Amino acid sequence: MKNEKIFYQGSKGSYSESVLLELFPDYELVSCKTFQEVSKNTTQEGFGLLPVENSLVGTVIEAYESLIEHNLEIYLEIKKKINHALIGIKGTKKEDIKKVISHPQALQQCSKYLNDLDVELQPVFDTAGSVISLLETKSIDIGAIAGDHFANDERFTIIEKNISNHEENYTRFFLTGKKPLEISEEKNIRSAILIAADEPGSLLKALTVFDVLKLNLIKLESRPILGSPWEYKFYVDYQNTDKKIDQLLMDNLSQVAKEFKILGEYGSINL
Repeated sequence: MKNEKIFYQGSKGSYSESVLLELFPDYELVSCKTFQEVSKNTTQEGFGLLPVENSLVGTVIEAYESLIEHNLEIYLEIKKKINHALIGIKGTKKEDIKKVISHPQALQQCSKYLNDLDVELQPVFDTAGSVISLLETKSIDIGAIAGDHFANDERFTIIEKNISNHEENYTRFFLTGKKPLEISEEKNIRSAILIAADEPGSLLKALTVFDVLKLNLIKLESRPILGSPWEYKFYVDYQNTDKKIDQLLMDNLSQVAKEFKILGEYGSINL
């Protein structure tokens, strides 16, 4: 599939790239600077990989909103264990570090460690890129947070491994696109957007529909609707394998909710 592209946010060596190299080695992988760039490119060709949720800090709002804005379909969920490390150029010691750079998500996921380290923090556009930028500064007083796979690169020193706030640190990725893609995993999860009617009890009525149809809700998160102050939409994930039940759900929710849209039906892979 060398003629097919998969877009991802970050530099070579990023967690996103490592996911794609493991699962889709025959595709052309294209690095992008932002989630918006990933989703915009995906509307034109190929597919996109977006990190949409982390088990420590929650939903990656910018990534989730970009797939909604560009009307992309979700084809697959991938969950990957995240092993953050503090990294410096070769010879750097922990006591040398005065500033740490990385993607904002990585800085959040390692906040306890960084508070104890008591250093300046500088967010940059991706984890792997923060490590590569150390080669430009050649400064031992700057460290970066990224995957511990950089231990295999002799240009760098792994100052400390396993620095996440919790050892069980996982990121959830969505493979997205605009055109059909056959995936072998059973499609037993749905993601959707729900906007309840603006009247008392409307959210309860909507949730009751899931209960009546015996559907297991596994995510329900409210987010403000841009341009409509104090109005909210809900990110919804539920388990189901029956398209007829999906149709019943949509039909019933159309009676009690302002909007309900399924973003994708997909299976899951754990890496």
